[in-house]
Amino acid sequence: MTNQTAPQTQSAAKPRDAWERSNWWWTAIFFFGILLGLVLAFQDGTLSPQLQIWAIGLNILLGVWHIGAIFLFRRFGHFRVNFPFAIIYVLGLMTLWFGLIRIDPAFYVTQMGIWSQVFIALPIGWAAVAALLIFGLNFYQQTIGIGAAPDWGSALLWLGFTAVGVLFGYWVHTIIKQSVERQELIEQLEATRAELAQSERAAGVMAERQRLAQEIHDTLAQGFISIIMHLEAAEQALPDGAATADHHLTQARQTARESLEQARRVVNDLRPEPLESAPFDEAVQRVVADWAAGSGVTAVFTCTGACQPLHPEVEVTLLRAAQEALSNIRKHAQANHVEVTLSYLGDVVILDVEDDGIGLIEEPTGGKTAVSGSLSAGLSGKFGLVAMRQRVEQLGGQLLIESEPGEGTTVAVSIPAETRD
Repeated sequence: MTNQTAPQTQSAAKPRDAWERSNWWWTAIFFFGILLGLVLAFQDGTLSPQLQIWAIGLNILLGVWHIGAIFLFRRFGHFRVNFPFAIIYVLGLMTLWFGLIRIDPAFYVTQMGIWSQVFIALPIGWAAVAALLIFGLNFYQQTIGIGAAPDWGSALLWLGFTAVGVLFGYWVHTIIKQSVERQELIEQLEATRAELAQSERAAGVMAERQRLAQEIHDTLAQGFISIIMHLEAAEQALPDGAATADHHLTQARQTARESLEQARRVVNDLRPEPLESAPFDEAVQRVVADWAAGSGVTAVFTCTGACQPLHPEVEVTLLRAAQEALSNIRKHAQANHVEVTLSYLGDVVILDVEDDGIGLIEEPTGGKTAVSGSLSAGLSGKFGLVAMRQRVEQLGGQLLIESEPGEGTTVAVSIPAETRD
């Protein structure tokens, strides 16, 4: 799946999680807590004008702190991918809130909005620590902060509430994690389906081109050859002086030769472009050289054995195998050196593509090395190699992949060296 599209924003490219989709609701709760704390504090009537100004100022700063964090989150990414920023944000909230409860106990209610922000911003482990810190600040202000003796019964009760809150946050985080994993799986399946469809289309086009080339070669071209042979035989059998018949035979023979040339040109046009103007080994060498120039990776081509004519299907399959292996190396292998070897071994021709990249992750697949890791980047990248294997096996050949993680990969394709015409 190599379709290129214009860059998309984060929100458009990937659905937001449960916290983000309901962010407006948590913001509403946050500001409701601020408003409720102010109302309760001012109804008390015990705040001095100076403390009232401090209370209003801290609440304004608390709201600005939250709105500013949302703005930065939308601009630079979620809190959970900017952990230092998330820690600063939560510590700022807790500091401002602690200043408010030092002014008046009514501001304990303000923490209803802070709790949700703690679990939104932080990973669950750090959120639990922050929740315990909030409990500690509550306990301090209700005892030492006001010069009172600790009420351990109430402390245990509030500690229980804190534990319940942490468990609830953990449950929500688990749901979010499952939702994200499910969305990633859906995206992988969609990408796999698109790549499979593309591979099937490419394989179908190639198969149809080969079928047409073979049909033209085996029918029209052979028919024209037969016509030319019969015309030449008829011309030799004519009696002397049959000028008119000889003229028509010459014209018919010329037309047949031209049609034969046209048929051969069509067959050549249906073959891959590198095979049009060069022998097979030179075509593979050209593909390797072009790939090395485009990828910046050192690639060496070697041809061993006595080169011999190959059936067009064999040439096309081996050439496509080389292109597929090189393409996967460029995308996934992180290799610095590649060796491509074409070996003619009598009745078998073998193509080896070896890289020194990161290697594969082996999985059992019916006795054959799994197609994953550097050449395919997991399940989503297998289908090019699967299509390659199918084309090779249709010709009676075999595709083998040998690899160890961190030790590179070798793709070997062996096909009987058929020489049919």
